[in-house]
Amino acid sequence: MFENVNYNFYKTTLGRSAIPDEASFNEYAIENKLFVKQLIADGIIVEREENGIDSAVCMMIEVDYNTEQEANGSSGVISSESINGYSYSYDRTIAQETARLNIKSTEAKKYKWLRLYCDVLQGVM
Repeated sequence: MFENVNYNFYKTTLGRSAIPDEASFNEYAIENKLFVKQLIADGIIVEREENGIDSAVCMMIEVDYNTEQEANGSSGVISSESINGYSYSYDRTIAQETARLNIKSTEAKKYKWLRLYCDVLQGVM
C-alpha cells in the first residue's frame, strides 16, 4: 500500500507539476497516507482501479500544498510591484484569512479525488 505515493509517480505517471520539488511533496505525504489508511481500515473506501489509492493520495497532497500556498500568499499572485519608480502593495489579508478558514473546502477537494479514483462507501461526501 502507498508504494507509488512519491514525487516521481506524481510527476511522471500523473503528469502533475503544481508541487515544485520532492521535499515539498513529502511534507504532506505522511498525513494524507495516514488519513487514507484509516478510511481503508474503516471500510469507507475501496480501490476501483490500479494505483487508484496512490493516485488519490498524490492528488490530496497537491490539494494540501496548494491550500498552504494560498494561505501564505505564495500562489503566484502579485503582492507588490514597482511601476515607473513607484512602489505599490496589494492587501492580501482577506484572501489569506479566507484560505486559512476554508478547511471544509479543502476536505471537499480531497474527497473529490478519492471519489474519482476509488469507491467511497457509507454516504461520505
